[in-house]
Amino acid sequence: MNRYLVPKQGWQFLDLAKAYGVGIIIYALSGDAEISDAGAYYEVRTQKELDFSRIPKIQEYIGDDLEEWGYVLATLNKAKVEKLKQEIRKFFSDENNVKKLLSGHLGGKSVTLPQSLELAASKGIRKAVLSSYSEDQVKILQDEFYLAVLGAINVSLWKYSKEYWVAVYPLPSNTKIRHIYTIRSKLKDSVKGFHRAGYFATVAYIATRLVKEEKALSNGRKFSPKIGGLLYGVMMKTGNQPKPFTSGLFPLDLLHTIVVSNEDALDMWLKIFEFTSFKKGYEDLALSLAKFIAEPTLDNYYSYARLHLRNELKKEGLKFGVYDADSLLEVLKNVEVS
Repeated sequence: MNRYLVPKQGWQFLDLAKAYGVGIIIYALSGDAEISDAGAYYEVRTQKELDFSRIPKIQEYIGDDLEEWGYVLATLNKAKVEKLKQEIRKFFSDENNVKKLLSGHLGGKSVTLPQSLELAASKGIRKAVLSSYSEDQVKILQDEFYLAVLGAINVSLWKYSKEYWVAVYPLPSNTKIRHIYTIRSKLKDSVKGFHRAGYFATVAYIATRLVKEEKALSNGRKFSPKIGGLLYGVMMKTGNQPKPFTSGLFPLDLLHTIVVSNEDALDMWLKIFEFTSFKKGYEDLALSLAKFIAEPTLDNYYSYARLHLRNELKKEGLKFGVYDADSLLEVLKNVEVS
């Protein structure tokens, strides 16, 4: 087994994107790659030997057809993005550059880290000078920037509204790169747009659909989660370019349990998110469900259940059905009581 380590440096999105960048290179060169979170670093593994004659295959993962270029590099102007595309393609066509990255020797000139590539942080105040303040651009090495862009444009999923953009990155848990591609492709087709209840409901909708796609990959065998959770970041549109707004971790624990013990309940949740995405008047229901999935406390369950029941008792509007006794019991088993 070949192992490649990507040390964490404290930048949540950047570190994860670099790890996926390494994973994509390994996958392109061997046809097999698995990534996991080992605490202080990410680990990429492959059971196969690398074939460096396959270097041209990396170009398949940095094509113009990837719409994610415009999101991952959203804080750069179009001319700069086009220039970077050419530079990145040239960089990854060089076998020596690829071998250098895989050996952990990152170099190159110092470049500015775009805020759209590290959604968990803005520049902030970094230096005090007498009684005034100044701030510097965050700088990283060119090689790690190219590596992170490769990872980010291939694994991140973006949805947007008039005011916000939300990006979702899968957190690895012995995750195969091919599964990431399969699941993201399904999500891009099935999750239509930004949920009108806001970014948190959008993330919850993506999470619920993602777990259904994980289950589908089991092909009838015992279910084994492919993804450990979701790292999400939100950008707010301001003037000519968006700015980081908030970020967080969305757990999949409850969804992973329910898809095995009570898939009918998960299907109902998915129906709620799907049917209310663009339908006015159901924002409270969708948001309360999102909060319950992320944090299944008794209070959050009560808030969601009350709104769900109230909706079903209305004479008009969308109906999602009610839980039978067994389904309700299975859901309640997972409610945290403080």
